[in-house]
Amino acid sequence: MVLLGVGLLLGAALARPEYLGQTGIPLWVWPHLVLLFILAVILLKLLHQQRQARLMLAAFESLQLQDWEQARRHLTRLLAKPVRHAPARTEALLGLGSLAEIGRNYDAAQQVYQAIIDEAVANPAQLLMTRMALATTLLRIGQTTDAVDMIDRLSRTSLPDSLKAHVELVSLFREVVMGQAADGLDQADYRRALFREHLGTRAGYGYGLLAAAYDHANQPGLAQKYWEDATLLIRADTLVERFGELAPLATRYVAVEHVL
Repeated sequence: MVLLGVGLLLGAALARPEYLGQTGIPLWVWPHLVLLFILAVILLKLLHQQRQARLMLAAFESLQLQDWEQARRHLTRLLAKPVRHAPARTEALLGLGSLAEIGRNYDAAQQVYQAIIDEAVANPAQLLMTRMALATTLLRIGQTTDAVDMIDRLSRTSLPDSLKAHVELVSLFREVVMGQAADGLDQADYRRALFREHLGTRAGYGYGLLAAAYDHANQPGLAQKYWEDATLLIRADTLVERFGELAPLATRYVAVEHVL
């Protein structure tokens, strides 16, 4: 829009060159000045995009390394100015919502996730992840009716297994929170296979929730087995930090020792 405005002004000025002549600058210089201005605008835009890309990369590296404060600083700086690229903005907001959850600030997390849904600019995969995160947050703040309805709708959606694994993780979390985990143990093998194939190290969260399900069903042997599988991938304190509902298991079952 800025470049268009400059072009229109230049066109109008060249139509009445006597006005440009009054400035004392030769007419042949004006096109060069406009060209330099356009190049400066483009350069500034590129520098702004590079800065945003660096902040985005740094933020998600910090999230991967669980350096929450550093990630928060990067995301705050990134979102302090408009992020024009919709997928990048959505990813940044999802990271911010995740940080709010980690800090037990579930009301803020709900607002962030709801904002993503209301903006309606996220791509389908991002929108699905947002709805799952929102459902988890609603469970944590006691809005179980809305959470259960959202999770049921997600479960009925036809999805590839890579996304279905995330939905099953949220469904399992709902069952653990609502004390219904023992009733869903007939799906334990199916869920374990999905988690192992599609969630990477995050499968540890699924195994931890499965351990909780077997614990609720008074099957300590299988609960111990799944707790070992979970802590082989993710430290016990990290599991509890993400899902406080697993805290009793950390005191009841033996975790795998991490050398590093």
